[in-house]
Amino acid sequence: MNKILILGAHSFVASGLFDKLESLNYVVHDFARGHQDRKGNHIYGDYTQIANNQALDASYDVVINFAVLKDETLTDNVNYIKSLIDFCKTHNVKKLIHFSSIMVYNYQLKEVDEYIPIETLAGTYKKGYGEFKIGVDQYLSEIKSALPFELILVRPGYVLADNRACPFIKRLPLGIAFIKGNKKSKQPIVQREDIHKALIKIIETGHNLPVYHFFPNDEMTKYEYAKRTVGGTILTMPQWMFKGVPFVLMKLKLMPKSLYSRFEGMYIESVFSSRLTEEKLNIKFK
Repeated sequence: MNKILILGAHSFVASGLFDKLESLNYVVHDFARGHQDRKGNHIYGDYTQIANNQALDASYDVVINFAVLKDETLTDNVNYIKSLIDFCKTHNVKKLIHFSSIMVYNYQLKEVDEYIPIETLAGTYKKGYGEFKIGVDQYLSEIKSALPFELILVRPGYVLADNRACPFIKRLPLGIAFIKGNKKSKQPIVQREDIHKALIKIIETGHNLPVYHFFPNDEMTKYEYAKRTVGGTILTMPQWMFKGVPFVLMKLKLMPKSLYSRFEGMYIESVFSSRLTEEKLNIKFK
């Protein structure tokens, strides 16, 4: 499995992976949005028409899909995945690694491991990115058994690298910071470097798990993470005010369900597990 195609290669999460794979003697091509064209190993085109892109090679061993059409619709994103599946069938792909998200899980779950079912489109309040991820995963789960290649879903926590800010910590003057949530709230964090290491492990592994979780298996809360990385005085946001009040407004139809979902997402208390991932790939997320 030495020929790899990276889709969404210009994304933050993918940054640096091309060079890392090349240093390991893989033949690597990448694909990004633009007019159909090819410049060496860098290929451009319309994601939703990738199955018809003549600039791509006739075959690839592994495809890694980071791409999501954030500014388009759920239908556009599902159509892209349908075209990608057709591409993989006709280009002799042996392994498709698709980047999903832990946002596909219901916020009220007590425990989340690699085998927990995702939310459905019919049951979710989420819109935008979360809805796109749920819709694509739902489609892939429906067709997976009929695919002639291995499909692996990767569900990372929030990805950090370089100086990218942690999304739930807001710094204030005088050594004070506040977190979006309370002391029990959780949002797993993963380092981009660890993601790349895990992807290489998946490429090299036969008979992968159908789903991998990319984040430390440590049950870290937002509050604990803030104390560790920022220090100083950490303030929290009362749940009754920032989840309870929006819930009432939503029930009274004074707030859209999709907006309430954003408040609900600040107070996730699920036990997120990546134990099976770490055991299968023999890796430890930091």
